Amino acid sequence: MLFEDEASFWLDGTLHRTWAPVGKQPRVDTYGQRKTAHVFGAVNLDTAAFHFRFAQVFNGSTFFRFLKQLVAIYKGRKVFLIIDNAPAHWLSIEGREWLRQNSEAIELHRLPPYSPEYMPVEGIWKETRKQATHNRFYPTVEERNAALRRTFQRFQRRPELVAPQVARFL
Repeated sequence: MLFEDEASFWLDGTLHRTWAPVGKQPRVDTYGQRKTAHVFGAVNLDTAAFHFRFAQVFNGSTFFRFLKQLVAIYKGRKVFLIIDNAPAHWLSIEGREWLRQNSEAIELHRLPPYSPEYMPVEGIWKETRKQATHNRFYPTVEERNAALRRTFQRFQRRPELVAPQVARFL
């Protein structure tokens, strides 16, 4: 069983609590530009395996590509994918037809509306921000994306880093 969600990461990073000498306010440079990275992510609760895909935008087409990626990874095993009700999860006619034709490979299940507390991937996004974007400045989109990619690849190589983020769902 996999849980899927998407997250956006700004070029400007995220300000977060930190320490500083008394009387010296910490500063993080910024361009004041969003330049957002859009990322689909899925976690397997049985193995703590994490899968991701960058997208230009969140929509049915980019979600469809992520579904195909997951089916390819789990080839020969059926994917039960738990999703929320985000607009990006509504597939085109082509996507719905593909889903019907590949029902032996993948099945989608929707969470109730407005229930992020049931989505284990939220913990992974939180940890990603902590490791890659909190209180950090990236001069270019490429550097920010590289930092995100390194973090996601670390999660893939070391599922023990993912396990604590999803433990309460087991």
